Amino acid sequence: MPSARVAVVIPTFNNADTLVRAVESAIIATDHANRAADMDLHTEVVVVDDGSTDDTRAVLDCLAALLDPLPAITFKTTQTGGNKGAGPARNAGVRHANAPLICFLDADDEFLPQHLDVCVRALLDDREIGYVWTRRQLDVPMHPSWGPSLDRSTVMNLCIRRIWHEIVKGFPEHPDFRTMGTEDSFYRIILRALVPGREIDMETVLIHHAPGNSLDRQRDKLATPITEWDGTKELFIPSDAIMAALQERLEYIDRLKSEMGA
Repeated sequence: MPSARVAVVIPTFNNADTLVRAVESAIIATDHANRAADMDLHTEVVVVDDGSTDDTRAVLDCLAALLDPLPAITFKTTQTGGNKGAGPARNAGVRHANAPLICFLDADDEFLPQHLDVCVRALLDDREIGYVWTRRQLDVPMHPSWGPSLDRSTVMNLCIRRIWHEIVKGFPEHPDFRTMGTEDSFYRIILRALVPGREIDMETVLIHHAPGNSLDRQRDKLATPITEWDGTKELFIPSDAIMAALQERLEYIDRLKSEMGA
């Protein structure tokens, strides 16, 4: 029976109405791994409050009381000290965790039951890879041509060895990344540049839309074949800060690879 420890880092900002669903999905995925998949898995659920002004604190207190008796779960909370965005919040969550494997989940999305089992098992079976990613399921229509690019540019479907998160210096924290919504894609670019990963051809994460959120804003785009989408509608011009951060991080990766003889 394989044994492992994983942390699920959940940043939240005013998601009191969906946070319980997200946390429950991590609990269900842990239970699935331990009962249906015959694994000895312990999960740290780390919720990072990124300056919420709704009922998040009360929800967290309730969750802490409910989850305390569960032997396979350690429930933790921390704060960013303000509304800093998903990237800084995820970094704070990893620092607050102890597990050697890390998964990320947004507070308005959820894991499907098999997510932790297939991700953790893949990393246990192959020590040469630094991370794995799965496919995502959306609750809005999406043309299948968008699937691969989306799956390779986000982190809710990712499971990474903690050491590699630390080596790549985590998510970028300059506010321009939050403004332009590029924290996830930056993180994945840097990972690809340094360490091999592997795709798992299975939908294990459910991404929800809500009025005004990122998925809701992209509904028309995702319903259109990728070859027919007019990219001029979303012209992306990276700021000087983003370009400087990318150059600095890639140069750092090149130095690391040179030192490792890669």
